[in-house]
Parts: sequence; C-alpha cells; structure tokens
Amino acid sequence: MNRYTSSEGKKLYRKSFCAYFDILGFSNKIQNEDLEFFEKYLTVLDTEIKYLDKTHDFYDRDGYKTFELKIFTDNFVLGYPWQDQFGESELGYLYEVLSHIQFNFIKNGIFIKGAISLSKLFMDENIVLGNALIEAYQLEDKKAIYPRIILSDDAQKVVKEHIGYYGNPKDSPQSNQYLKDKDGYYFVNYLYGLIDDSLDYRGYEDYAHISTELIEHKKAVEFGLTENSKNYRVFEKYVWTANYHNFFCNNFLDKKNYEIKKLLIDSKLFEMNIGRCI
Repeated sequence: MNRYTSSEGKKLYRKSFCAYFDILGFSNKIQNEDLEFFEKYLTVLDTEIKYLDKTHDFYDRDGYKTFELKIFTDNFVLGYPWQDQFGESELGYLYEVLSHIQFNFIKNGIFIKGAISLSKLFMDENIVLGNALIEAYQLEDKKAIYPRIILSDDAQKVVKEHIGYYGNPKDSPQSNQYLKDKDGYYFVNYLYGLIDDSLDYRGYEDYAHISTELIEHKKAVEFGLTENSKNYRVFEKYVWTANYHNFFCNNFLDKKNYEIKKLLIDSKLFEMNIGRCI
C-alpha cells in the first residue's frame, strides 16, 4: 500500500491522522545518566517494534504496512494516511497501535503523553513535515499535561461522527476506545485495549489475563505515586493516571468476573490530605 508515495514515485502530501508523543521525565534521565532506565526503555521499545512488525508489517516486508512511524530519542511521530471518506478503519488501527504502545510502556514504569491531530502530512524514511505534525506537537506540549494521548478538535469530530453511525452509541467501538476528560479533551482509553486484545472468536474476555495485566499497571502507578510524593508537579501526573485506572476498573469490568477491589489503587496514596500546621 502506498502511504506517502504514489505508484509513479511522486511524493504525496496527504490528509492523515498524526500522533506525536514522548516520554515523561526523559530529559532528567539523560541528565542523571540513568543507564538502568535507558536499558529498560530500549528493551520495551524493541518488544513493541517486534509486535508492530508481526501485526502491522512494520518493516513492510509483505507490502501491507499502513502507517509510518519515526522515533528519535524519546519522541514518536506516527502518520496514518486517510484512505477513504470515513477514516473509521484508519482510526481503529491507530487506536490499536497507540493503546498497545502506551500500556506496555506504562506497565514498565515509562509514562508517555501525546496528541492526535488530523491534517496534511508527509513522511518518508528521512522526512516528516506538515500541519498535522505541528498541531500534534503543540497539543502535546501545551495541553496533554498528564500521561494521556489527547485528540485535536478535528480528530475528536471524526470520533463523534463514527459513534453517530450506530443506532445505540454505546454499541460503537469508539465509545469504548476513547474517553472524555474534565477539560473536554478526548483521550485514548488505552486500558480498553486489554479487553479488545483478549476477546476470543466468541467475544469472551480472558479475565485472568486482563486482571494480571491490570495489576502490573497498578503496581507501576503506585510506584510512581510513592516515589514522587514530595514532587507535586510530577506527583499530580501519577494522580491523574491513578484516577483513570480506577475509573476504568469501576466502569469497564464486570463485577461478576473480576475482583475489583484487588485491582483498584488505594486512594490513600493520592487523595488530598490537608491539615492544620499545629
């Protein structure tokens, strides 16, 4: 499939979904020469690239790769060209890629934030340029704030349109794949990817596997809360993730099949604790 080059070899500047994201606290790791962190980061990254190659032909050996991904230091740019008038399959594949990457980084203690835009983009093996990249970068830098991947207004509009295709909006996959935050931004509900990935041909969830993965996610967030309890600017980012984790467990898991209490992060780790000075 031609992504940003025509069959005649002409470069194409195409309407695309563009995701830009980076790693929280990466510059501090560089300054501190945290070699243990870098080794873990590269190990997880290698695992994710192997997954993308297996599921999405990342190296394009078989000619069915549908997106471009560029990585430099801790910065990721993913371009997914709009193939038809609806963009539903493109956004669905983008969700699958991003949710898998985000979850597997976070459960290893590597938290990311970013944004998805929808505009013109060009990417090849050397170049990334376009309004889509500029908008995604600016949203990540100024608006994402927490370990979340938010959607631009245009990308959010597409999600709303896709949900509107269904008689009952709750039946749409998009209503599960994206959530709306208190500031109005839609963001990638990456934990729902665990359910999507575990469904068998009958639509049954692998409850044990999902529980195990959620416990790993819980441990990573709890560690972040504990380690950064004295650094409020960093701490609040883990608070956001803890609230998201608990929201997901309470709203997306069937209480008949999951031990919800064991999966929840104890609110005592992140709730506001105000007292007198005396």
